[in-house]
Amino acid sequence: MFTPNYTITNEILNKITDIEVLRSKVMQARILPERAVEMRYRATVEKVHNSTSIEGNPLTMKQVDSALKGESMTRSKYAETEVRNYKKALDQIDKRKLTAQTLKYEDILELHKLAMKGLLPEKKTGALRTGPIYIVDQDDKLKYTGPGAGIVKKKLEDLLNWLSNIEKDVHTCITAAILHYQFVSIHPFADGNGRVARLIVMLYLGIRNYDFNNSIVLDSFYAQEREEYYEALHKCQGKKYHEGQDLTSWITYFIDGFLSSAKVLGAEITILSTLDPVITRKHITQDKMDILNYVKQFESISLSEAEEILPELSRRTVQRKLRELTEDGYLKKNGVARNTRYYWNV
Repeated sequence: MFTPNYTITNEILNKITDIEVLRSKVMQARILPERAVEMRYRATVEKVHNSTSIEGNPLTMKQVDSALKGESMTRSKYAETEVRNYKKALDQIDKRKLTAQTLKYEDILELHKLAMKGLLPEKKTGALRTGPIYIVDQDDKLKYTGPGAGIVKKKLEDLLNWLSNIEKDVHTCITAAILHYQFVSIHPFADGNGRVARLIVMLYLGIRNYDFNNSIVLDSFYAQEREEYYEALHKCQGKKYHEGQDLTSWITYFIDGFLSSAKVLGAEITILSTLDPVITRKHITQDKMDILNYVKQFESISLSEAEEILPELSRRTVQRKLRELTEDGYLKKNGVARNTRYYWNV
């Protein structure tokens, strides 16, 4: 049974209060829909760039953006595959979080499979490691040894059970911090553990409706000071996997990063809110925003796809929303009957 040991300090509580204030600001912001969708797309590019760069990917933000659009600007096919894979994993998160179910074991395997396709032998993607795991520093000195392969699945299941049982009683920022730490400590895969840890935290936040409208980029904080990120983890981990250690310092670090990222987003929201006069703002429902977000991410949408992301609405209602978005100039229609698709038109 997994039972994390930590103390909720006044510092942590005060910063969570600040995060809550910023979250309210973001969730209640009145900005043009097209600006909100563009902001989320930029956040996606930043997530891909920062999380893969932590693992050593050399592509710049511009090169990542181009790679995600299908353009090749480098000779490094591995680097381009890495960022495209990560984007596919983010796409899966966007779809999966709509179910509003708790994080599952299958989610972990699926995200690893998407993130590591073509980067690891196929039999190792979406599959737990079968051997020991050792973390070494730049000088090849052993820094950390993970748990034996035979208990990895049990440790993951214990973590997920704890998460589902405790998440209503503990603040989401704290449970997300512990999820991140414990997953990395278990180190369940042969490779790709860091990026999958960050992916499952994003999925968890999305399921909990705490991803700030899918616009917060936690990875930027880690990427700015990679050594501090790793040091914060190793400080609690010690040399070998064990449970019962005090996680307060890691939670403090995680909350610092969350607040820093929320402040950056809050500043962007302030700027966007002042760019457009009040009279130009158009009211748009959350259903329509979901459609626009999907189109921005996946380039187009069909009626059947729109029905999938809006399962509570009737087919006729979904058709009407697509028609209204087209009439308002957000989407453009192409094709007829079953071949009809709607594309971004802003």
